[in-house]
Amino acid sequence: MLETGTFDPHALKSPEVLRNKWLYQRGINYGYANTKAYVLTRDNFTCQHCKGKSKDRRLEVHHIVFRSEQGSDEESNLLTLCKTCHDGLHAGTITLKQKGKKKGTLLYATQMNSIRLQLLRLLQAEETWGFVTKEHRQLWDLPKEHVFDAAVIATQGRQPIFQTTTLIAKRCVSDGDYQQTKGIRSAQRIVTGKIGGFRKFDKVRYCGQDYFIKGRMSTGYAILMDLAGNKVALKPIPKFEKMKRVSARRSWIMTQRTIPSFLCSSI
Repeated sequence: MLETGTFDPHALKSPEVLRNKWLYQRGINYGYANTKAYVLTRDNFTCQHCKGKSKDRRLEVHHIVFRSEQGSDEESNLLTLCKTCHDGLHAGTITLKQKGKKKGTLLYATQMNSIRLQLLRLLQAEETWGFVTKEHRQLWDLPKEHVFDAAVIATQGRQPIFQTTTLIAKRCVSDGDYQQTKGIRSAQRIVTGKIGGFRKFDKVRYCGQDYFIKGRMSTGYAILMDLAGNKVALKPIPKFEKMKRVSARRSWIMTQRTIPSFLCSSI
């Protein structure tokens, strides 16, 4: 089983279609030959800068944020101008008060939709969806966690039988520190080696708890985080001398915890 999610680019761009499905067929250009025709009609075939004072009847549709500056082709970035004003704008003799917008990107949504189909084909897996997983998880009174979601996906809705109460969570980290400098013109070099015997992402034990090093200070202090990368607010700020390194930095950082047995009645 493989749980997938699909992205609706039209809905991401125009959320109102989720409330009115007819809007899928009746977009902003409905009834017009193209976006240019819509903009001309919207602006009442009148130059939006001089309001017709130039007496120039030649109208052009202008990108407020230029295409060369990643301006959008959507109507919100388009404006009707007469040729006189349009030429003056590009010559730098006039300035528009209207604000445009840059291109949005739905590239990632499109990529995820494509990856979803490729995974299903390559793995020859049966597809399921998040709302199905939620129903199955709630059926067996399991909390919202990745481990329980995975369990009910694997059992296809049947009651999961857990063989262990131990859960290992892991996260991939980069082999090295790609940012080497900071500051104006990258003048200040960042220390990527050990400070006080510790490196970033080392697993350490502090006050009986295991953490990972998120940041280090040359003064002998460290900022600690959990597996997800969330900063742990500890006061006073932990000192190197009060920490013990459990394991050195690796490509994977891992933690182990116990699932409460009352959550898994079948254990």
